[in-house]
Amino acid sequence: MDVDAILPDVEMTSIDADEQFWLALERTNEELWTSGLYLTHLFADSQVILRPDWLEAIQPIPLQGLEYLSLFRPSTADLLLTKMMRVDPQDQADIRFLLAQPDLNPTELPAICDSARVPAIAEIQEAFSTNRAWLRRILQA
Repeated sequence: MDVDAILPDVEMTSIDADEQFWLALERTNEELWTSGLYLTHLFADSQVILRPDWLEAIQPIPLQGLEYLSLFRPSTADLLLTKMMRVDPQDQADIRFLLAQPDLNPTELPAICDSARVPAIAEIQEAFSTNRAWLRRILQA
């Protein structure tokens, strides 16, 4: 029950230097620990597979009682792309779940994959290629 965060590359320098951010992250994990949740990975957007305009498509996560925190998630299309970074049965099950969401049109997936920014890491590029072929097969079935 971990939560990963994607941070805009253009803001990483200021985030790295912001002691209050890191203190808030530590306190958030302490607070969430009793519920079994915790923030584990902080990724710069250049480290994950996303569309170049992913920030323009983020979706708000409405939570009650959070006065100073606004949360957003990537669009369903971008979430699907992040799941293509590994060839993993759980990630592929997540992809199948995302394919069933009403805000994702499967006919747009070839264009979504074509526009994806894939980090220049051989393992991620290979996983993306493998998952893309797998995605084509399940969409044709």
